[in-house]
Amino acid sequence: MADHYIGVLGIDWEETCRCAFSDKINPHDDRLSLQIIKDLHRTGWSSLKGDEEKLLLKRVLLGYARFNMTVGYCQGFNVIAENVLEVMEYKEEIALKVIIFLIEHVLPRGYFDRSLYALSVDMAVLKDLLYQRLPKTAKHLDDLQHQSRESSGYELLSSEHITASEFEPPLTNVFSMQWFLTIFATSLPKSCLYRIWDALMLEGSEVLLRCALVIWTKFSPYVV
Repeated sequence: MADHYIGVLGIDWEETCRCAFSDKINPHDDRLSLQIIKDLHRTGWSSLKGDEEKLLLKRVLLGYARFNMTVGYCQGFNVIAENVLEVMEYKEEIALKVIIFLIEHVLPRGYFDRSLYALSVDMAVLKDLLYQRLPKTAKHLDDLQHQSRESSGYELLSSEHITASEFEPPLTNVFSMQWFLTIFATSLPKSCLYRIWDALMLEGSEVLLRCALVIWTKFSPYVV
């Protein structure tokens, strides 16, 4: 599927790989490399134990950032790329191709840009779905947030016609946003994760919402 996508776009794959994995330093490489390394150390290397595997991960992440300078690097990419590399048996060119297909085609446009606009839309849709499918859980989360606002003095803001939602996201976002940012790679065992990714590649990004709703359904008895 990734090969077909690259072919349809008419991308010169050999030239793309040459630029993505070039040893020549580009103007933005220092900033991107620092951002990638900081995030890798912040989140840990997970299953990557060898220096060669770690180097491959950094190369693939920098390679994608070079391919799409608009997106560059976003937190969560490292976990996604690590899993793609593992599945692709640490073949960096194939891993890069799959990542490009996933981010550029499978996920909605703008999912990982600076504004995270498309991700925010999914968070809003998920909240609406929770109210439809799990109304008690959704109301309980909103009540908890309302109580927190009152105890923190947020009710004073409302008197000035400023809503507290401008200052803090819904509680559903606090729990769920990381699931979407990493495509569940930090939340589910790999045996389950890769099945979800297969469905994601075949059926599109709606799979993420369905999966999140299933998780919330399982957690609801412990939340309410």
